[in-house]
Amino acid sequence: MEKRERSVISGDIKSILKKVSRTLYLSVSILPEPARSLMGLGYLLCRAMDSVTDLPALPAAEKTAILSLMRGLDTPGNAARLEERVKRAAESASAAERELLLKFGRIVLLYEKTSPEDKQLFSVLFSGVISGMEMDIRCFPGGKPAAFPSALELERYCALIGGVPGIFWARLYREVIKKDSPSAANFPSENDAEQIGSALQMTNILKDIAADLRLGRCYLPQSDLDEKHLKPADLLDPANMGRLRGTISKWSAWALERFDMSEVFLSAIPKTEFALRAAFIWPVYWAMDTLEEVAHSNLLDPATTPRIKRSRIYATIAATLPLLLSNTAFARGYRFRRETLIVSLRACNEII
Repeated sequence: MEKRERSVISGDIKSILKKVSRTLYLSVSILPEPARSLMGLGYLLCRAMDSVTDLPALPAAEKTAILSLMRGLDTPGNAARLEERVKRAAESASAAERELLLKFGRIVLLYEKTSPEDKQLFSVLFSGVISGMEMDIRCFPGGKPAAFPSALELERYCALIGGVPGIFWARLYREVIKKDSPSAANFPSENDAEQIGSALQMTNILKDIAADLRLGRCYLPQSDLDEKHLKPADLLDPANMGRLRGTISKWSAWALERFDMSEVFLSAIPKTEFALRAAFIWPVYWAMDTLEEVAHSNLLDPATTPRIKRSRIYATIAATLPLLLSNTAFARGYRFRRETLIVSLRACNEII
């Protein structure tokens, strides 16, 4: 692909991404090419499918058909059929999601300009993420909230929706690093990236519990709810948050255990790769800050969704320089957040 064409693609992706995800836009924008375009493009394609899967008015059979076309995006004729079905689905979407879905055809055109090697990377990404979305359709028929039967389903879901994108992320990083450091062929670790990606997904699940319940989805396992004598429908009542606190702490600790791999992952990224390091550090720090908000929030109240303040986001960015130059500086900031979160989780459990 010509350099000028890559620049156009990057600009188009950034303009769409900026309206879809504030924090991801900031992280992706600083990446070098080709990682910037490929990371942004992968996110937008998966996010569009996620929006389709979330549409309450769209029949499950139609959602499944759209995901099937997406899995076979490179099959001749599938792109046009997919664009048409997504455009029809957009009619029942909210204003914010409708804008993304109506731009889906434009996003697919950008995808079609990528190389065969890049498309192979995307194929692995789509296969994993779409399998997770199919779990959504299969396990959550809509209406009255339903829950995953056990912890195994929740962990598998996080591995597909978060872990597979983590592997995609590591492979893009590796291609950038190999340009200057051929000996880094096996770093960063895909296994670590999968675990960190799963932790990022768990963070999203915990902060979005109230919204997901109103879509009929309870990602917390029924086995955990049984221990508290709760049913998924009980979680529609914010007054039940106290009974759920121990379960939230359990899965926050699960995410934290996986975020603990961040120090090793960052150390595999050369200190000369400022952009790659910053684009890794920011999501990890912001996720840790979000988990701290989760620990103190009523996650069953849709009016109090835990979010970190914009000022905190920009404060992290402003304090980035020492973190780029020193793995120790990153570890210090990470461990401070870790200890703060552990104290909060312990305090919340003592209240129960």
